[in-house]
Amino acid sequence: MIQIACDSAARLFPDFKYGWLASEFRSRLPRELDFSIEAQNAERCRRIFKNEKHVKVPDIYSEHTRGRVLVMSYEDGIPVTHVKKMLQ
Repeated sequence: MIQIACDSAARLFPDFKYGWLASEFRSRLPRELDFSIEAQNAERCRRIFKNEKHVKVPDIYSEHTRGRVLVMSYEDGIPVTHVKKMLQ
């Protein structure tokens, strides 16, 4: 689908310089969608921020986590996207 979109854009817009997007998506998307990798990233973040009292990384329930399912604890708090609220 992305390849078709890139090919169409290249035909319609001669200056289109993003034909590489389709191969990039093809090679990287499976890894991005693998929640077992995301669980490993969360554990790495836990280690990095272990001494930061204002940062809480959700617990990962690895016994229930698979490539297509990520199970973690719910943590009440301020999302990192709410920068103004965090700075109060």
